[in-house]
Amino acid sequence: MQTAASLIEPTGLVTRSVLTAANPAAAAGAPVDPWHAIVAAAIDEASSNAGPKAGPLRERAVRQTSLDTLIPRGGGYKKLGKPYTIAGVTYVPRHEPDYEESGIASWYGDNFHGKKTANGELYDMNALTAAHRTLPLPSMVSVTNVRNGKVVIVRINDRGPFTKGRIIDVSARVAKELGFDQIGLTQVRVKYLGPAPLNGDDSREKAHLASLAP
Repeated sequence: MQTAASLIEPTGLVTRSVLTAANPAAAAGAPVDPWHAIVAAAIDEASSNAGPKAGPLRERAVRQTSLDTLIPRGGGYKKLGKPYTIAGVTYVPRHEPDYEESGIASWYGDNFHGKKTANGELYDMNALTAAHRTLPLPSMVSVTNVRNGKVVIVRINDRGPFTKGRIIDVSARVAKELGFDQIGLTQVRVKYLGPAPLNGDDSREKAHLASLAP
């Protein structure tokens, strides 16, 4: 079994070339779709520096599960929320347009599948979503796996994680796309991109994921 220390050693990083390769117009210097430009800028920024090392963490036992339950998108509400305390630690939700942080990501799956998230939506382990402790709900962020350079755009619609040292808890689908579903934890860089649509529309996240396909 890999140790937590082995999970956080940065390796290669993705560059903007992955997007220009998938977008000939960008490579040719032609105007690009605004969302494509936002994603490219986020990847450039996220890939500019190696994330800081983290201290020892106990590796979480994980299991790979596939559920076919159809979960409706949206149905929640915009939420910032008041300060709250979990296990003696107080968290203060706030708008942070310049938010960017490096740390450990974990993932959650079937134990929460179909249950309500912090803003009233239903959690879908197969959707491109995640939980964050303080960002507005719902928000959109880029998550870069520092170990392999993979980047996924996700929709924050839940609160967590509340284990010391972890900064984001992604869905099982996101963990698989980032390449750490069999490990449980990985070093990531998270960058805020803006508010997410309240209706649960995830077409932009899916379009970005498709643009990175080989």
